[in-house]
Amino acid sequence: MKTVRFISLSALLLIIPAMLNAQQYAFKVLRSTGSTEIKSGEAWQPLKVGSQLKPSDEIKVPANGYLGLLHASGKALEVKEAGNHKIVDLASKVSKGSSALNKYTDFILSTNEEKKNKLAATGAVHRGIKKGIMLCLPTDPGKAEVLGEHFLALWTGDSSSTYRVTVMDFAEDVLAFYDVTTPYAVIDLGEKVAGTPQILVQVTSSEGNVSEKYTIKKLTGHKKKKMADDVATLGLFSEPNGLEKFMLASYFESRLMIIDALTAYKEAAELEPDVYQEEYENFLSRLEFKKE
Repeated sequence: MKTVRFISLSALLLIIPAMLNAQQYAFKVLRSTGSTEIKSGEAWQPLKVGSQLKPSDEIKVPANGYLGLLHASGKALEVKEAGNHKIVDLASKVSKGSSALNKYTDFILSTNEEKKNKLAATGAVHRGIKKGIMLCLPTDPGKAEVLGEHFLALWTGDSSSTYRVTVMDFAEDVLAFYDVTTPYAVIDLGEKVAGTPQILVQVTSSEGNVSEKYTIKKLTGHKKKKMADDVATLGLFSEPNGLEKFMLASYFESRLMIIDALTAYKEAAELEPDVYQEEYENFLSRLEFKKE
């Protein structure tokens, strides 16, 4: 019995420091712009992406600065107010409950090259027949699935003043069309196409260039329910913001849901352009898509 107690006590002594260390941080820094600083002890130091913030720490955000933080519970928090902030005070602002976002922290903090290699290894990188107009959509229908109720269609512009985006069923009957002056459009998968599980998307420019027809497949059945349930565990969108859209985009990219990822990266960039426009551009680069 003494031997058993000794082994158990030894194991416990090994486990406790690891548990305490795991509980020491309150936040991880996912994004930072401006000359943000951290005071851990007596001295102020530059704050780096990937850093862990302890409850006893203090941070300083400059004018027009930004911090995107992930709480130990998995909840996201934006800090945009200039000035000094005690971490314990920021932690008190985090909503109760937990989130599964911590599972994707390593992916979010991985380098652009590492993310690009993952996409390339799975065949998700954008390639297609060279034409005057090319869409940033997977050419392989098996990788062109969508969970959301809308998605971003983005294409190479040809300096036309207007473009028409045509949405069709597989019989090529027109379900909807969008006339736009920009080389992108948000396609609604609601009422007009609700009963069509697969659609075709084609873009025509006022210069006469026509894209290929791209297949888009809406997730259905068990697969849709499983992914929707996974998204729900992320605990996002109590108040939609750039950080949460960015994290949703990262989740979709890690799951190789390319179209949903593109849409969320674009929405993050629109909400916080100074922070996430670069992330949106990096994603296009990982897909080897050139807008011009």
